[in-house]
Amino acid sequence: MQISKSVLLAALAATPSLVSAMFPIHIKNYRFIKPSSATNSESDNEIFFVKGVDYQPGGSSGYDAGSDTDILSDPEICARDAYAFQQLGVNTVRIYSLNPDLNHDKCMTIFNDAGIYAILDVNSGNYGESLNRADPSGTYDSLYLSRVFKFIDAFKDYPNMLGFFSGNEVINDQSDYAKIDPPYIRAVQRDMKQYIAKHANRSIPVGYSAADNTDLRLATFKYLQCNSLDGNKVNDNLDISRSDFFGLNTYEWCSGISDWQSSGYDKLNSTFEDAVIPLIFSEYGCNTKTPRTFDEVSEGLYGGLKGVFSGGLVYEYTEEANNFGLVKVDDSGSLTYKDDFANLESQLQNISLPATKESELSSDSIYKCDSSDIAKIYSGFGTNNFTLPSQPAEIANMINYGVNGTNTGKILTDYAVPTTFNYTVKNNKGDTVSATIFYDKANALNKLDATTTAVANAVSTSQSSSHSVNSSSSASSSVGSSTSSSSKSKGAANVVNVPIDQSGYLALFAGLISALL
Repeated sequence: MQISKSVLLAALAATPSLVSAMFPIHIKNYRFIKPSSATNSESDNEIFFVKGVDYQPGGSSGYDAGSDTDILSDPEICARDAYAFQQLGVNTVRIYSLNPDLNHDKCMTIFNDAGIYAILDVNSGNYGESLNRADPSGTYDSLYLSRVFKFIDAFKDYPNMLGFFSGNEVINDQSDYAKIDPPYIRAVQRDMKQYIAKHANRSIPVGYSAADNTDLRLATFKYLQCNSLDGNKVNDNLDISRSDFFGLNTYEWCSGISDWQSSGYDKLNSTFEDAVIPLIFSEYGCNTKTPRTFDEVSEGLYGGLKGVFSGGLVYEYTEEANNFGLVKVDDSGSLTYKDDFANLESQLQNISLPATKESELSSDSIYKCDSSDIAKIYSGFGTNNFTLPSQPAEIANMINYGVNGTNTGKILTDYAVPTTFNYTVKNNKGDTVSATIFYDKANALNKLDATTTAVANAVSTSQSSSHSVNSSSSASSSVGSSTSSSSKSKGAANVVNVPIDQSGYLALFAGLISALL
């Protein structure tokens, strides 16, 4: 009897804890969680570590809003780089600038099937496509947010969409930016999370990437992760505007120069030990001494810091003028690995990460908003008593009714993902590599059971659809009103699995894979 691929995949998805499928990532407490199967059982799901690179070939000048291409619109280039990502051993890329009006289905399908998640910045450096840190009140408007919402629409349906960054180093130590910008970052996050709750079929984490300033990033972190006025009850306005995860751009450990103490890594655990949202390095990889040996990977981020941090993204994939690249791309598009690439690959192969189950984590995610505590860390930080800018009526209307975007991406089920490409790849010795992309059949498994997905969305602490949007919000969004009790109980989030002999599942798994092949 002939069985269709879709039926086989559905049966494979029902096999618990045996496959490494590309299910959507969610968050519990200070960890990212990757479902182990379609049933999304807390007792089987494990914490997820970001092992990634910052990916923006051409640098900031490589993005042109008026062009009909961006770095996720050419499947030939995406196939080339997916192969390199697999050789490097990464599971995530961060991309700084993309055009939400272009189609990214083929590239996101290639990355999905190759086992690569994406964290995307919703902004660009162009006018109207980001907050102006020198004038946040003048640029927090419907022009900017309509672009953000179109961006969310374009990527919300990709299961390998790990999260969005609401901003990158907007709050910094120049001028009065640390005073005037923070409330607007939270306002943008509020709007993004309300839009996702209204228009996406799952919760997608929204985070922030902080500047490399030790005191300022800690103040920013405490400001952006808090969601309670008294430390006991979650405040709805604070919860919907908090960061779901937090990225540090840090270049403190320089290969061949620094160590655990001199880099300051020895203080990071104690500094961020009270985190109730996931922490990652959104940029790292000091290049004071080259080639970089990336000692900070095995000895630092995935060594002594793995109890608090959830991995990070090395800056950066392609060689640009600043000499941070892992690979060089010539004018023909062919690729050559640098020694940095080989060194990072070796380091990632030698890390050992905990296999902690989701059920082992506390459900608590309450963090008190404390102006005096933040002021002690950075005196000029503008908490504004945790009051946010009011939401303009135009933005509220877009959240309620959508932005009528015509470009909503999806994983392609009828697309033959390429295993080869028309570019040459050379290793760091200059030898040509026989490059073939490997696609794990399990990566085509993307859909969670509808019941457990609904439960996961219902218990999300940060993107609950219960947060209503007023279409004519004229007063400031004060946090002194609506509150709701939080609970440490796992309640309905627990999924009951019927115990079945594991050897039977192994036999089923083997048969299904054989049939798929």
